[in-house]
Order: sequence, then structure tokens, then C-alpha cells
Amino acid sequence: MKTDRYHNFKLFKLIQLILLVLFGIAFFSYLNLDPVLSNNVYSNRNLLTICVFLWGFMLYSVICLIADFSQLQKEIINAHKLNQQAYLDSLTGLPNRNGCDVMFGKYTLRRDIGNMGCALIALTRIDEINYSHGRSAGDKYIRDFALIFEGAASGYGFVGRNSGNEFLLVIENCPESRMQEFIEKLKTAVDNYNKENPDPLMDVKLGYVLNEQEKLRDFPSLISTLYSRERQG
Repeated sequence: MKTDRYHNFKLFKLIQLILLVLFGIAFFSYLNLDPVLSNNVYSNRNLLTICVFLWGFMLYSVICLIADFSQLQKEIINAHKLNQQAYLDSLTGLPNRNGCDVMFGKYTLRRDIGNMGCALIALTRIDEINYSHGRSAGDKYIRDFALIFEGAASGYGFVGRNSGNEFLLVIENCPESRMQEFIEKLKTAVDNYNKENPDPLMDVKLGYVLNEQEKLRDFPSLISTLYSRERQG
């Protein structure tokens, strides 16, 4: 990744700085430990001029390396922000479609998905709320659900927002009982939210697939089955 390259280059610059400092210490130590050499340098204008230029170049190199460190740190921070923008949803803070694709790629490489389960949760009233209450209310509705969803799914597996009103949960070790446990937690959290926020009421549609039942060989097939059933209603 780009951030890793920045860190590697920063390490290279750090090694350069350490070597330069060690060279400077060795140079001055050798000069001061040999009184004859020291006397010759300070009494000979030509030698002293050469040494001054050398010391100036060493000081300039140190300043340049420190400036490089400062710039690299800014680049690392900017790269981190870009990664967040690329892989995290700006509204909810959850992995966005790109973030989901990255995680799906990791799951795709797995040979054993025998106990994996996936859930697709959709907010069914987004268009209605955007129309009747305004876009800001719709955004708040999505943020509130994201917090509920993330809290209910804590400790279960990967969560992400794969599109405007759709959220995903992937549980690696997921028998039927574990999925039902999550569903109950989510329903309870939504019901509690609706008691405190009756207008607009939060309404979700949830579907899931369990590979212990489907017996599919790879993760893409599992996700495809999940979305296929969601489209069929």
C-alpha cells in the first residue's frame, strides 16, 4: 500500500540521519582526540576553510533530513485520510463499497467457508423519509441505524455499508443459532430506538444465508445467493 511505502522511505531517511550523526560524532571526536591534528586544522587557514565547508554541509544535510521527515509525516497523514475516504463511508464511518470489496477479496481466498453466514439489512423507508422530512433527516436516519447495527453486530463479524440503504454482516463461524441471536439483538435495539424516536419509525428488512445449509464452495457464490434472494423478496 502507499502508506507502507511512505513508512519504508521514512525508515530509509532515519538511517541516513543516524549515519550522518555518527559520522559527525566520529569526525569531531577524532579531531579533538588528536591535538596535533586539531592544532594544524585551527592554525592553517586553508584546512580550517575546508573543515568549515564540511561542517556547513553536514549541518545543511541534517536540516534537509529533518525537513524530509516533516514532509513525510504530512504525506503519511494525507495518505491515511485518503485511505479513509476511499474505504470508509463518510456518513456512517463503516466500510463503504470499496471497503467491502477489499474484505470480500480476503474471504474469496479462503478455501473453507463451510460455517460462514451473511446477512443483508436494508432500510426500507429512506426514499420516503428523504421526500417527507428532507435529506438531512434521511442522513440522520442512516447514521442512527449504522450505530445500532454496529452495536448489535459487535463481536459477530465484519460489518459494512455496501450501498445507500443496504448494510452487510459477515460471520465466519455462524450456525443458525448465532445468526438468530444477532437478529434478536438488532430487533431489540431497533424497537428501543423507535420507542424514543417514533417519527419517523425505523423499519428494516433483513435476509440471510448460512453456508452450513447452502453447502456452497466459495464466498462469491454465498454473496450472490444472498443478493439473489433479496431481489426475489
